[in-house]
Amino acid sequence: MKYIFTIATCTFFSLFGTTQILVTLPVAFDSPIVYHDNYNHADLNYGNKPFLAAFEIPGAQGGVNTNRALLYFDLSQIPAGSTIMSAKLDLYAYTEFTVAPVNDGHYGNNPAKLNRITSQWSENQVTWNTQPTISTLHEKLLNQSIAPDQDYLDIDVKALVQDMTDNPNNSFGFELSLINEVVTTNLSFCSGEYPNTAKRPTLEIEYRLATGIDEIALATYSIYPNPSLDHFSISFEQNDARKIHILDQQGKIVRSIESNDATTVVQTDLLAAGIYNIVIESATFQYPVKKWMKVAP
Repeated sequence: MKYIFTIATCTFFSLFGTTQILVTLPVAFDSPIVYHDNYNHADLNYGNKPFLAAFEIPGAQGGVNTNRALLYFDLSQIPAGSTIMSAKLDLYAYTEFTVAPVNDGHYGNNPAKLNRITSQWSENQVTWNTQPTISTLHEKLLNQSIAPDQDYLDIDVKALVQDMTDNPNNSFGFELSLINEVVTTNLSFCSGEYPNTAKRPTLEIEYRLATGIDEIALATYSIYPNPSLDHFSISFEQNDARKIHILDQQGKIVRSIESNDATTVVQTDLLAAGIYNIVIESATFQYPVKKWMKVAP
């Protein structure tokens, strides 16, 4: 693993006894694990590969070639007892295999699953024969792919991450595997070693810390248009005194306004094009963090 993309993007916000944090984590380490009939691959380590694959293809000399994948994200900054409000995993399609028919990417009847890993493993040592144990609790199912190069973005792994946070001593990442390991199927993604860092796995987590007060109600709101150029509107369902903060991807507040209105128009003509986080401060309600994109003129 090349540790060149290890700094998490973090938005920290504290209000009225409640701390809300949005963090984007790069994959800390990962590895495919391989079984290949008539080869010794089950005892070999593949932690330096640019892909994470869940596949079953014909073996080169008969039998089958089976892959599963392991991913670990460092959740140590999230204290036990935190409430996970959302957790979204981004995986980007890997389309560079040289063996047909999986050379174009995803292939066949390939629904897959994500499970919490419950025993320790090492990126540079793990093999098929030493693969870690997993739990089926809150197993996350991934749908059949609809295109060979389909990215799987915003995978909802909230329940799994909550389990990991609540049980840090027996939580060591995700295992990716096919639901049915039958020939010929493939669901493959770029790993932490993939040359294009923008296509490496990431995990965005929004969590909340309670500091001895009762949980406050979760409120909803909508942002439109999104994306937009020089303004956007926010509509709220509840009456409330609130502050609206716009934060860039480094967590810096670039604009704040106060509003009690059901609909608020926010001018953004002085902001650079890019993706921003919208954080709402309130003494009455808890608002989820949302993304807004400003387009270039």
